[in-house]
Amino acid sequence: VQHYSWKAKKVNYTLEAKDRIGKFTKLRSNEFHPLKPITVTESSLIKISHRDGHASNSENKSLKSHSSSEKVDFIDPLSMMTAEDPLTKASHSNRVVAAVVNEKADAVVDNSFAELSWTNWKMDVVSKSTVDSQLAATMTSILRTTQGISVSDKMRDRLGQLDEFGEASLQEMLNLSQQEFIDRIHFLSNTLTDAWNTNQKVKSLKIAIQCAKLLGDTSVMQFYPSKFILVTDLLDTFGSLVFERIFSICNGMKANDIKPENVSESAKEICLNWILKVASIRELLPRIYVEASIIRCNEFLKKDQCKSSLIRLNSMTRGVGNPLVALYTRAYLCSVGMQHLSSCGGHFKTCFYDFLSTFKQMYTTPVQNLLAHQKLTMESYLGFYAPALTWILSCVGVQAHDATLNEVFERCNSCGNNQVLFDCCISAFSSKYIASRALVLCTAITKADDKLYPKFRVLQSLGKKLIETAPPNADKLMILNETWKMLVKIRDPGNYIACAVIWVEYAAKYFTQKETNTVLGDIIKHMSPDRVYENFYTELQSVVVRVITHMTSFKSIFAMSRFLPFFDMFQKDGQRVEVCKLVAEYFINDNNEFVTSDATTISGLMYICKTIHNSINALSNEGQVSSAAALICGVILKINFGKDFEQQLSFYVECRASFSGLDNVLATLVHSVNRLSAEVTKIVKGKHTRKTSAFVRACSAYSFITIPSLSDSTTKFGLYLESGQVALISQCVTQADAYRSGLTTILDLATTSKSDTENSFLAHVSNLLSSLLVVPDNTEQGVLFPVEELNVISESDAEIRSDIQCAIYIKVLAMLTAYSQEQYLYHVHKVDSNEDLYSNDPKFMAELSQISTTLLNEVLAYLVAGNKDQKLQSFNAFNLFQTILAHGDITESNMNRLAVAVWEIAIQHGHITPKSMLQMMTMLKNKGGHYKTLAHTLKQQIAA
Repeated sequence: VQHYSWKAKKVNYTLEAKDRIGKFTKLRSNEFHPLKPITVTESSLIKISHRDGHASNSENKSLKSHSSSEKVDFIDPLSMMTAEDPLTKASHSNRVVAAVVNEKADAVVDNSFAELSWTNWKMDVVSKSTVDSQLAATMTSILRTTQGISVSDKMRDRLGQLDEFGEASLQEMLNLSQQEFIDRIHFLSNTLTDAWNTNQKVKSLKIAIQCAKLLGDTSVMQFYPSKFILVTDLLDTFGSLVFERIFSICNGMKANDIKPENVSESAKEICLNWILKVASIRELLPRIYVEASIIRCNEFLKKDQCKSSLIRLNSMTRGVGNPLVALYTRAYLCSVGMQHLSSCGGHFKTCFYDFLSTFKQMYTTPVQNLLAHQKLTMESYLGFYAPALTWILSCVGVQAHDATLNEVFERCNSCGNNQVLFDCCISAFSSKYIASRALVLCTAITKADDKLYPKFRVLQSLGKKLIETAPPNADKLMILNETWKMLVKIRDPGNYIACAVIWVEYAAKYFTQKETNTVLGDIIKHMSPDRVYENFYTELQSVVVRVITHMTSFKSIFAMSRFLPFFDMFQKDGQRVEVCKLVAEYFINDNNEFVTSDATTISGLMYICKTIHNSINALSNEGQVSSAAALICGVILKINFGKDFEQQLSFYVECRASFSGLDNVLATLVHSVNRLSAEVTKIVKGKHTRKTSAFVRACSAYSFITIPSLSDSTTKFGLYLESGQVALISQCVTQADAYRSGLTTILDLATTSKSDTENSFLAHVSNLLSSLLVVPDNTEQGVLFPVEELNVISESDAEIRSDIQCAIYIKVLAMLTAYSQEQYLYHVHKVDSNEDLYSNDPKFMAELSQISTTLLNEVLAYLVAGNKDQKLQSFNAFNLFQTILAHGDITESNMNRLAVAVWEIAIQHGHITPKSMLQMMTMLKNKGGHYKTLAHTLKQQIAA
């Protein structure tokens, strides 16, 4: 390898800056921009050919003569992609609900009914009415998979269907699981639709009739509410098919505006035919259900016929003997009224009053015997009534005046064993109405002597309504006191905590920490005996969430003496940690409290964070570690003592001792301390006193003591670099000497660097070298000691890729050129760099030249060595060539020859693109002088 010496170019940074500013031209507002939306003016005589949007003179004339031409705006593709969000509609899937509830929403005639959703009610019932035991249900032979019938003779087809679905074909399908029953009904629904589409409409009717008969069976009462939803969903499908069939032959009519006088005779005939078919059903229950499913078809015959038919069906329901079956039948009639009638409040109230007239029937001997046979308690039996009764009362409450609701309450209050009635009324009526009468309701609930229906359920419903709408201020405390007197009498821990979860939220939302603390203490008292809390971790966790959600501030939360002791009940592995994570997340996301300095709050948060930290062990996966670290870091960043910087540093010292096992937390602490030091320097405007000087040195010491404990080399290197820079701007020159530690970390990065992280690594190196420029030499360690430390790369036994080593040396050459200038490019306030220490001393310049020459020849030795990656060699050679142009003095013949030699190495294998070479040639020619001459020489090389 031919020996070359490095000759640095002398640069006047001030003149260069002025030259760059002079050549800089701003983009004019009327110039073309590639990301600017283009406005095209359409005209038969205009053709825009210029990219900048300027038309020729003839085109300008044409523009004036066609001033009325239409303008069309074309938006760039990136804007068009965001014009419509493809994810505007969310999908909700549930395995059971999907088989039960139709995907299309219920249609309502009156917008005032929109808030009462039959679909939502069905989904809620299905989610609660499940049973694990086998189901006994009377099914028809249509549960078998049937093939389509070939229609050759209409009469023969009709007789065949009647024979297939005759009464004699009923079979008892025993030992069906819940999911099997759901699958069978879902299959029947599809069969009904397929039969209708293949013109087997009588078959569809028979399926609807036989399925409606299933609702008369209460052999498994736990599943009856879900069975009701399944069957009525099928009946709704049948009713829709019949209505659409008749509506399809009513030309020019809207579905929501049907006028009987405009309906054709053929449509009326078909409609009457279906009504008569249904009227011929002999059994009462299927007759009511099937007729209710097609009740809207009455609109084609006579105005207000739907309403009269609904009243008639409700009267027929009085003939249903089983009170549970009768109640759900009335619930379906209310559903039909809500969907298809705009005004039927009287009908809903009649349904409810009819139920009240048979209310005592639930307590008769036959019902008691049935419950004993199915091994059910009266409490659970009354629970099966609650969904349907709540729906009926919800229909009563829509558009009802307060006088009507008061009347309903009075009727309920006059009944014995009326807790279930109170519960359903409270759940069904609006929260505003309930809140205004909450104290009266509390008194009524207290006086009620019903022991068959649990009082805690009524209190639960009342609490939920009062959380939605606040009661009068004068009644709030009295309501809480009266309610809690009833709560403390509940002996069953499950019932107690289910109700306490609601009322602790009531206390947290409407009262101060004193009342909430009292409630928490009572929960601890009830749940601690015999460690019953171990069975109710979910409910206890809900208590914590509701408290921290509604309390005004975390200061008041941790000021409660019972809050942290409440955590002692979470004894299960991981349960306490999950609750602590919830509290930490709420604190981090609390927009009302951006930072805190309250000692009590900080003490509580540190307890929370230590619990999270101590849950991490050797078996924890990476996700668990990252999640814990993120929460702790979020809490730390929200604790701020304002101008009390010493207290802030003491807090960070405590955190380092408490969370030493999490690297991300330690890195956050180093960042925070560096920011603290920089903030102090900013406040004193660089004029440190003895006290502030000692403080920033303590901050630097904190950082450089903490960083070595980290395991990730990239993080360590970045923190060393940041801490050194902060130490310099804080005028802690001695502490900034810790850059030496950053230099030694390069070795770890270089050995672990991969091709996909190489650019990131070299960016770190560039940042370090640019910082070293302003670090003054330590006179005890010699001239340019930090640069000498880079010899660790070449002298190390570690396997460092030679191309990375070469890239580092090229960057060092650029830095050494900056060292050789009479005036450095940048400075640090009140820190004397080598520019001030040496003042271009000849010995210092000679040392720079010697080091530069040594590094240059190391690079050249790599570039000409064999058995190397030719592509990497070419790229490094091209990089060196650019460095020579930017930092070398090519007016010196030796440097000129060096540039030519390096260029030849760069292009000899063809890895440098012609575009890059052309750009380089253009740049050299534009610079003129020796650069233009060099460009001519390089061009000849390319041609050769």
